[in-house]
Amino acid sequence: MSRLLLLLGVGAALSVTTAGCDPTRESAFIAGKSLVPCVQNIPACQGLFAACELNSTTYAQVRFPDDSPFRFLVSALPRERIEVFLFFVTESDAGLDSRILWYEPGCSDVYTYSSDGENLFSLGEESGWVSFRETVFEGGDHLVEIFSDMRSIVDVTVDVLVPVR
Repeated sequence: MSRLLLLLGVGAALSVTTAGCDPTRESAFIAGKSLVPCVQNIPACQGLFAACELNSTTYAQVRFPDDSPFRFLVSALPRERIEVFLFFVTESDAGLDSRILWYEPGCSDVYTYSSDGENLFSLGEESGWVSFRETVFEGGDHLVEIFSDMRSIVDVTVDVLVPVR
């Protein structure tokens, strides 16, 4: 399995993994994770609510663009990286605008990835998925928002990566 890492702006990174042709890719992608029904209204920031909390043992299934923006919480310590994975269950239309926003607790600061018209389906063409990550600087519950005009059903998972010391 090869891994390509492209740096995107201040601290944001995109990684694409190529895994070859695997008929059970989605099963492998969500293996060991539980589906979370994201139907809650969890206060996250002034006027913003999360639909659920995700961690390394859970995932959500989202239908874009209908569920855009998709908001969820991720707990992380200072200087950890929150990596968001998107697995494309269906690929109808890649759209032109996809963005991921990572907020510090209380929305004191925000970091953004923007696709700038790039086709996310093409980025994950061989594996069926892409990931984006951002370092956060405060500990606590971080709101993550995904905006997209793509037409796709997407499995969303997260990992919190401890910084190398």
